[in-house]
Amino acid sequence: MFNYDESIFAEKEIAVSAEQVWAILATPACLVRWHPFMAKNPAERWNGVGSKDHLTYYSGLEFDREVVYWQEGVGFDLRVTENGKRECTSSWRITPLDEKRCNLRITCRILYIKKLPFLIRWALLEFKMKPVFSKYLGHDLKGFAYYAETGKQVTRNQFGFMPMFSK
Repeated sequence: MFNYDESIFAEKEIAVSAEQVWAILATPACLVRWHPFMAKNPAERWNGVGSKDHLTYYSGLEFDREVVYWQEGVGFDLRVTENGKRECTSSWRITPLDEKRCNLRITCRILYIKKLPFLIRWALLEFKMKPVFSKYLGHDLKGFAYYAETGKQVTRNQFGFMPMFSK
């Protein structure tokens, strides 16, 4: 049987401890410090399951995130929607490598396309969504590593421009 992975992921080695990475991820409204396309990130709360925040990209796109799984020091899973529609999931996981390094992995699944026939879904994922979102996640992780390793806030489009998320 044909087994096709519909997830989109990126991972990066971060040159700080897993504890430091978790401390950043667990900080409310922190995305504006390290996300190169994030204009605003207000949080209702950010400390476990049920936590919510809002994303506003420089391009004007807006999304809501809700934590559906939270494991202290390891990661969390998010339900991401655009005005309650176009649901996706995003999983963030930290894997310690040693006392001063860890791996951060983001895995996304675009759920709102599940209703499409397989061949259309496959083509959409392979030729449109995976190329765009893999690049996006790479920029996201570069920004995170930069902030975690230097303590300096990223600048707008610091690692390159993406029309969907930036101006």
